[in-house]
Amino acid sequence: MRKCKHRLRCPNCQSLNTKRKGNFQTKKGKKRNRWHCHNCKSSFTPYKEQLNLNTCRLYFEKGCGYRETGRTFQIAPITAWNKTIPFGFNCKSPLEVSLELKPKWSGFLLLDGDAINVLGKEESLLLGVDVYAQDIPVGFLVRQELKLHWVLILNALKIQLGYPFKGIVSDGDPKIKGAVKEVTPDVPYQICIKHYEDFLRYILRYQFKHRRGMHREYERFIDEVHQMLYAPNIEMSEENLKRIINDPNFKRAGLADLIDKLIRDFPYLITHFLHPGLPRTNSIIEGVISRLDRRINPTNGFQYHKTAWATIKMMIMRYRFKPFTDSRNKKNNHKAPLELAGVDVSGIDWLKFSQRSSQPKNLLSLLEF
Repeated sequence: MRKCKHRLRCPNCQSLNTKRKGNFQTKKGKKRNRWHCHNCKSSFTPYKEQLNLNTCRLYFEKGCGYRETGRTFQIAPITAWNKTIPFGFNCKSPLEVSLELKPKWSGFLLLDGDAINVLGKEESLLLGVDVYAQDIPVGFLVRQELKLHWVLILNALKIQLGYPFKGIVSDGDPKIKGAVKEVTPDVPYQICIKHYEDFLRYILRYQFKHRRGMHREYERFIDEVHQMLYAPNIEMSEENLKRIINDPNFKRAGLADLIDKLIRDFPYLITHFLHPGLPRTNSIIEGVISRLDRRINPTNGFQYHKTAWATIKMMIMRYRFKPFTDSRNKKNNHKAPLELAGVDVSGIDWLKFSQRSSQPKNLLSLLEF
């Protein structure tokens, strides 16, 4: 444990305003020093702090559940949870880490959300991910996703972090699109073409009133849209759009409204052709979310918003410091997202670094929606 002027850091509030308070004898006859914290008025021992650290490492680094963690240290699962969750409550938010380490990102940003089950209700984890570093500069857990939340995220990136915006990609959610227009109107915006095609398929299958004898036309329409979206250059994409617009069978099939929507959205579907380096899908952020879901889904949801955010903060912290091992880009393997963003993490213990030494002055870092 870190020592400073003969004082130990309190494991409960991270204060150094502590002093020795006698000792006690364990069941095995060993003497343990006891310490008292003047800030939170609690007592603790160095042994307890080390056990808490080991429990937390086993849960977040090895992916063990609370039952398995408890068996390892011969404690009850609820005790393992009680030793782990305080680290989450005191964990720095992604925004705090970004402000402290000052990574250098590529400027191409992906925005997306993930549904989190909290006491049977669906809350939203909102994330911003840098394309090339796959780092998470900012993220919030909100009770209900609103345009306001995406405005706050973009403002945090723009004003507080000085993110070098070169382009933004999202799944086409109107709330994200509206926030982008409000905060970063001059930044190129791309709608994920995979999500766009899936959206049209869903509309045709479940919300569109089919006309008799036009089933093949609907399938052909989707095929034409697919060719337009995945065209190798902007000229072929425009030719495919003209072919869709001028096809009389599509209008007879009642697809005029969908074609009008296609015309309105077309500028946001070809942005990647005009700005090299901007991806046409948000598959990278989908991969980041799936990595987090591997640890979130087995929990079968959370009971409280506060404990959900505490756990997710620790998961994001671990993700940012954990080196890739199975990246498609082989150059990224054995490097952590923060390393790819230019941060030297070689001498940083992610778990100890995750803990706040004092309450952040930044109001956005403390916001809970």
